[in-house]
Amino acid sequence: MDGTLGLKPPPTLMLDSSNLAKTWKSWKEEFQLYLDLTLTEASEGTKVKLFYYLICRATELSRENSKTIEGKAVEEIHALKPVPTHKRLKDDKWKAEITCKFCGKRHERDKQKCPAYGKTCRKCGKANHFAALCKSKHQCGKVVNNITETESEQYEDIWSITTESVNKVTKSLDGQPSQLFAGMLLGKNIVKFQLDCGATCNIIPINFVNPDVQIEKTDQVLVMYNKSTLKPVGKCHLKLRNPCNKKLYRLEFMVVDANSAVPLLGNKAVQGMKLVKVQSENILIVDNVVTKTHSDDTSEQWTMEQITSEFSDVFTGDGCLPGRYKIEIESGVEPVKLPKRRVPLAMMGPLKEELNNLQERGIITPVEQSTDWISSLVVVKKPSGKLRICIDPRPLNKALKRSHFPLPTIEDILPELSKARVFTVCDVKNGFWHVQLDDPSSYLTTFATPYGRYRWLRMPMGISPAPEVFQRMLNQALEGLQGIHIIADDVLITGEGETLEMASIDHDQKLKLFLDRCRDRNIKLNKDKFRLRQSEVPYIGHLLTSDGLKVDPEKVRAINEMPRPTDVKGVQRILGMVNYLSRFCRHLSDHCEVLRQLTHKDSLWDWSEVHEQEFQSMKDLITRAPVLRYYSLKEQLVLQCDASDTGLGAALLQSGEPVAFGSRALSLTERGYAQIEKECLAIVYGMEKFHQYTYGRKVIVQSDHKPLESIVKKPLLHAPKRLQRMLMRLQKYDFVINYVPGKEMLLADALSRAYLEDTAQEGSVEKEIESVNMIQYLPISEERLKVIRDETATDETLQILIKTIKEGWPTNKRLITNKIAHYYSIQDELSVQDGIVFKGERAVIPDVLRNDMIHRIHSAHLGIEGCLRRARECLYWPGISAQIKRYIEKCEMCRSLERKQQKESLCPHELPERPWSKVGTDLFVFNNRDYLITVDYFSNFWEVDYLPDTKSSTVIKKLKAHFARQGIPDVVFSDNGPQYMSTEFQQFSRRWEFQHKTSSPTHPQSNGKAESAVKTAKRLMQRAKMSGQDPYLAMLDHRNTPSQGLNASPAQRLLSRRTRTLLPTHNNLLKPKVVDTTQELRLNQRRQEMYYNRHTKDMNILKPGDQDPSRRLM
Repeated sequence: MDGTLGLKPPPTLMLDSSNLAKTWKSWKEEFQLYLDLTLTEASEGTKVKLFYYLICRATELSRENSKTIEGKAVEEIHALKPVPTHKRLKDDKWKAEITCKFCGKRHERDKQKCPAYGKTCRKCGKANHFAALCKSKHQCGKVVNNITETESEQYEDIWSITTESVNKVTKSLDGQPSQLFAGMLLGKNIVKFQLDCGATCNIIPINFVNPDVQIEKTDQVLVMYNKSTLKPVGKCHLKLRNPCNKKLYRLEFMVVDANSAVPLLGNKAVQGMKLVKVQSENILIVDNVVTKTHSDDTSEQWTMEQITSEFSDVFTGDGCLPGRYKIEIESGVEPVKLPKRRVPLAMMGPLKEELNNLQERGIITPVEQSTDWISSLVVVKKPSGKLRICIDPRPLNKALKRSHFPLPTIEDILPELSKARVFTVCDVKNGFWHVQLDDPSSYLTTFATPYGRYRWLRMPMGISPAPEVFQRMLNQALEGLQGIHIIADDVLITGEGETLEMASIDHDQKLKLFLDRCRDRNIKLNKDKFRLRQSEVPYIGHLLTSDGLKVDPEKVRAINEMPRPTDVKGVQRILGMVNYLSRFCRHLSDHCEVLRQLTHKDSLWDWSEVHEQEFQSMKDLITRAPVLRYYSLKEQLVLQCDASDTGLGAALLQSGEPVAFGSRALSLTERGYAQIEKECLAIVYGMEKFHQYTYGRKVIVQSDHKPLESIVKKPLLHAPKRLQRMLMRLQKYDFVINYVPGKEMLLADALSRAYLEDTAQEGSVEKEIESVNMIQYLPISEERLKVIRDETATDETLQILIKTIKEGWPTNKRLITNKIAHYYSIQDELSVQDGIVFKGERAVIPDVLRNDMIHRIHSAHLGIEGCLRRARECLYWPGISAQIKRYIEKCEMCRSLERKQQKESLCPHELPERPWSKVGTDLFVFNNRDYLITVDYFSNFWEVDYLPDTKSSTVIKKLKAHFARQGIPDVVFSDNGPQYMSTEFQQFSRRWEFQHKTSSPTHPQSNGKAESAVKTAKRLMQRAKMSGQDPYLAMLDHRNTPSQGLNASPAQRLLSRRTRTLLPTHNNLLKPKVVDTTQELRLNQRRQEMYYNRHTKDMNILKPGDQDPSRRLM
């Protein structure tokens, strides 16, 4: 053993009975010092082996020098730990055995006795020796997986105990692990687990399992070491924490009956938890296992079906990384509360469904209390029809502190990838939602919806610190895994080896550890974006392949495949690009002399073979160093983007030098976009084309379209729908747009006009943007839209406006005609679709239709605010609000019936939970005729009935008709009129089982809901009479007008649908959809109470003897 270990132990210990105790003590101290100086990194198991060896050598030498040993000294030595019987028997055979050079063990000089005889070396592939003693320098890569011979003494060189991870190890004196135990924290208790490297599963008695843990049924039968069988109760998943290294593990256990077995950790667990290290070069024998998994069979490559089956939980549900993130706010920044945004009625139902879905998944939660910050809701409709809920975080981002997390540089990463041959790329599913927010930070992300306020419990998309925070937390969660590299929001797993087979084995082992870590840390992966075992993958401007690193051809494809110019202007654009790049390659201009001759005034266009050769030579120079530089994380990134009529171009620059080029053609749909939309699409294309460079970096975007500078700073609601989609795509990037004149945009301009052929995008992003249809957001019928479209085509001003929108606005307002000067300030909000001009989501009405639209808006005489609310839903033209106000101010009927403001104290009723649960009723007189009004407290929907007389029976008959249609209410509220106080009405309330409540005597305001409905009804009826209109049409319009502070009309709140009116209405808006406005009603009620009681004063409480104030006024 001396020669094997290369050690020189202390002088031999002579067991002399006269000085045994003294000699033993000094020798032991010298031996311990020797271990401390020479075996500081050796395992405890190795120390025990060496100690036992030296004791045996000392015993052997002392036998030669002394024939007798005192019994007391022998007993002292044996008291350390009894030596097993089979070890004592081996001492007699020691001299007859040899140390075999083929197996490394001692046995008789007989090849049949050698364990290595007949076996194949795992290193060289030859027979009759073990890999540990192989003298070959080459490995064959062959793995032995199924040999069935076992001997207990052969475990000596297989298992190495990592004592730094185990808090208790029981060993025999010879250093062999007779029984290994590790104390693990299960819940709040330390449980002693036996470590069994021969077991294929983990076992735990049922009395150790918390009653709250779900135990699943299983059909598996456990085969014990003595060939007996044990039927488990079931299986479950438990979390264990190692007290030594504080790491948490989630393991599957077979649950057995109490006292039928001890808690046990099997082979897979003890290796995964690094409690035992496998000396794989010494493994000769693998026992048959009860259950064989794909991860244990390294000779077979994993398939995607096997991965998703074994790790199905990693690909389903929402992930959540450990820890909570605290958002930090800059001091001195004033909080911003943005108003609630109007959502198209067609989206109200799907919006509520998505809000409920996110709430059930624990992503968002309702907010009841007051918050300092309120962001606006942004709803994006996916091509699948589902909604994506986001927020407009721009005001909040201005106040947030960024946690700049340093990403690895290319110089750091590439050396680690030089030997990689196999690659897997996976995408973290809903990455930002893996980050939990603490409670104070969660309230900062509050956003307003038509159904109340909500806050994000997870990191929302668009928050400026989100990329760095997610990157840092993901790095921490995957820390320690070999061959794992995080690339922005992707994870790269690599496999290394001398051969492709060895690299695949290495890759699968790393992938297994990665998936185990994902399961342990609750990281969810996107199954659709999982690219398994690729031979090449692009990474930071390089192409990682099984043959090594190569330059990514996508960086220069836009140049290499650039089509040759077809006219002089095309040559001039290329020469402009060459002049810009000649600063980095002084001989570049010399290779363009022949091309330059084509631009002379006296030259005829004739593209010859000479021009083609020089053109190809020029492109070759541009795509090679020193023109094309390597990407650096230490220098500022500049993205130059431009859009022509038919193509997009982008160039990524650092220090003015190009890093990568990109261009593509516009689809037929995209060619019809407004110029501002094309320019914004060029930015989206550039940022996503170079995502691996731009993500997580501060990027300066250069554009020659000045309006883009301002529109990215405005709330998203102010942008047209298509631009909103593009801006939402850019929310994950940190960028600022700088205006650069077109004459200085040489690279992007040339690429956008000499784009790659057949490169019009048809991906999900482009389809989502192209699918935006402004028409579907308008509450206007198809017939009325056709009239607007036809009149727009004949309107001279709007035709000039359409042309300007598509071609682009001049930078100076004085360069445009006066006819469209009013639109200059809102140019970035204008778009054209299907022949109609839109400002945001509102249609711009031609001049000849504006008076008709005002008349339609005012048909119900709803007042200034009511009419403006109706107009803001779908219509726009310059000065629309002022024209509507002037029209209404001239209306004599509206002026004569203008209501007076009451200043009495407000004591609100309890708000009902559902429609028609509480109704109010009252009688009123109009035009010398009696009427009955019935109003729903929840929806403000009221009905008017003519009364031939005011008897109780007549009132009851009218109420029965309403109750038969809408249902019997819980409460009916009225004044103390004789019709309601009669015995007949009381019998009616008992028979129909509703509660009848009355207002306070001489205080009609307590029946305020009915009194308010009476005033509204009288006003509508009076206006209809004066204008000669049908009063029922006026009531119909009133019931379909959205109430102030709500996005729903009384008809929608009561009937869950809009009723058809004479105003053009799309068929989709007439379909039933449930609208819940409970939270808005409560908020309005509290707001009204606050405003009304601000200038009132409560009366003193009356005492005995005080005069009734109400009687003083009579």
